[in-house]
Amino acid sequence: MFVPKKRKISELNISSCSSREFQNSWTEDYGMVKKGDKAVCILCSTTTVCRTSSVKRHYETNHNFLLKKTKEEQKEYILQAIKNNNLQTNTLMKFVGSNSNIVAASFAVSNVIAKRGKPFCDGEYIKDLMLETASFLFEDFSNKDKIMQRIKDLPITRNTVKDRILKIAENITNQQIADFKLCNVFSICLDESTDITGSARLSIFIRYFVGSEIKEELVKLVSLQETTKGTDICKAIVNTLSEANVDFSRIVSVTTDGAPSMTGRESGFINLFTKHVGHPLLGFHCIIHQEALCAKNSFKSFDAIIKLVTKIVNFITARGLNKRKFENLLKEVNSVYRGLVMFNNVRWLSRGNVLQRFIECCDEIKIFLDEQNQIHEELSDLEWIARLMFFADFTQHLNELNIKLQGDNKIITCMFDMIQAFQVKLKIFNCDMINKNFKYFPNLKKYISELEIFNKPDITHLIQEFLNIIGTAMNEFSARFTQFKEFEETMKIIVYPDTLPLEKLNLKVLEWLNLDDFEMQLVDYQSSTIWKEKFVILRNELEEIQRDRAIGKSVVNIGDKILKVWNEIPKDYSTLKIVALAVLSIFSSTYSCESLFSEMNFIKSDLRNRLTDECSAACTLLKVTNYKPNINELASSVQQQKSHQKK
Repeated sequence: MFVPKKRKISELNISSCSSREFQNSWTEDYGMVKKGDKAVCILCSTTTVCRTSSVKRHYETNHNFLLKKTKEEQKEYILQAIKNNNLQTNTLMKFVGSNSNIVAASFAVSNVIAKRGKPFCDGEYIKDLMLETASFLFEDFSNKDKIMQRIKDLPITRNTVKDRILKIAENITNQQIADFKLCNVFSICLDESTDITGSARLSIFIRYFVGSEIKEELVKLVSLQETTKGTDICKAIVNTLSEANVDFSRIVSVTTDGAPSMTGRESGFINLFTKHVGHPLLGFHCIIHQEALCAKNSFKSFDAIIKLVTKIVNFITARGLNKRKFENLLKEVNSVYRGLVMFNNVRWLSRGNVLQRFIECCDEIKIFLDEQNQIHEELSDLEWIARLMFFADFTQHLNELNIKLQGDNKIITCMFDMIQAFQVKLKIFNCDMINKNFKYFPNLKKYISELEIFNKPDITHLIQEFLNIIGTAMNEFSARFTQFKEFEETMKIIVYPDTLPLEKLNLKVLEWLNLDDFEMQLVDYQSSTIWKEKFVILRNELEEIQRDRAIGKSVVNIGDKILKVWNEIPKDYSTLKIVALAVLSIFSSTYSCESLFSEMNFIKSDLRNRLTDECSAACTLLKVTNYKPNINELASSVQQQKSHQKK
């Protein structure tokens, strides 16, 4: 028996979907609205299949009270229900939006607290401040109550601020990681110190390029749990850079403070890290630290002078009563000063300011010490005072150099130029002393002139002693900065690629960058009239920047200016560019680390010594970073919770 084949509905010449499509008339007749492929009752939120019989049955069964009304009354009732539903939806959207704004505001407040290095509990203080000022500031606003309520809802309690800061720090780190992936070369600098609780902390900075901007960013402030040996430091660095997805094969150089744990031949960090990286690294000893060592070693014979000066200064300033008496004495004699400067042994060159202030207040100091029955025969010794004058003068020159070397984003050529310039100045100081002009030693010159006026004994026999000290300084500066001297000609490539002789370049330590085409590209570049002109223009612009800096005008970053020009050089000179960028990435000092430790000690102070290492690291990162957190992104990722503060 023949059985006909069953056919699908879609194969029939009948429209199967017409009866299952939502009909607009259902909204007015039965209070239904479309949601996907279903019909939803606006009166009770029940879902029904899109079929006229089902929609009608639902309406007549569940809302039969409406059947007693006229058709017009039914339509009016349904339309009102639709309006109420739309109002609730809009209100809900506004509520969600306002909550997101509140969360974003709490992140913004937390970021400011971290940037200022303030305690987490300051969030509650800020809210009280906002409420107090808002009550007056918005007095004439019609929506004052809403503004006040929004402030009251702001969640910035201590724990909330802490959590927000940790999330912001994570957001900053993610931005850094995204930029690291785009870089061809990196350099790092690091230094180790202890916080207020004695915990060893290692600061790790990385220098890299984002577009036409050179960035120096803190990767992390790491806690060293036990010892601070080279192996411990290397392990911490490797773990931190791995977490940040830094490509070790692109690291060019490492700059440290020159401590044995960093530079030891076998177990020093640089040696261990070089083995891990797998290619030679340029290792540099912080140029500022070396300058301070030169100064310290030059004046070893004057240690007794600074000890006595420090003793007298401490006697006057470290005791409250003596300090007040001395300040009153300075006022009585109409001194321009109101006290003395104390010496910090950690920062050797701080003694320059101490000595200068001591000299300028010397007469008042003698009077005060006599009144206090403090006898120091050295203050009446002409030779001792002459040595003090020379000591102060020479230290001031070293201070000036030190200040020039300080600062972020300094390029290696500028830093080394300053060192070389000072070495020439030392020769001039030496000639000035030999000729007894004392042009560069104003305190000493004034003192000798006064002795001559009053027919006091001649102390010019001390000149040989002073010449010996200047000579020692010259030898110290000549013996140090060896890494910079070996790389001196090569580092000039960042500004003088058009004139730099190939034979003067020292590229052995950079051979891992695959420099097979370097020689040919350098020849081609130096033969190109168009591209050579780029650096002629650049040097003129750099000269103008230096002139502006000399007169105190705000200037652009020199490194960024150089980087911008190199970015404009075509890919035909890619090997030449990678060498220039490698040099431009080098840290010439650990100034970034040193300044970071000052921020760390401000954040984790005596009053906040219970701050965890994780929190202090996050706060320190936010205080020093140049990245801006994505507040809206952070707010959207956090479930909003209103403040539980009593209203």
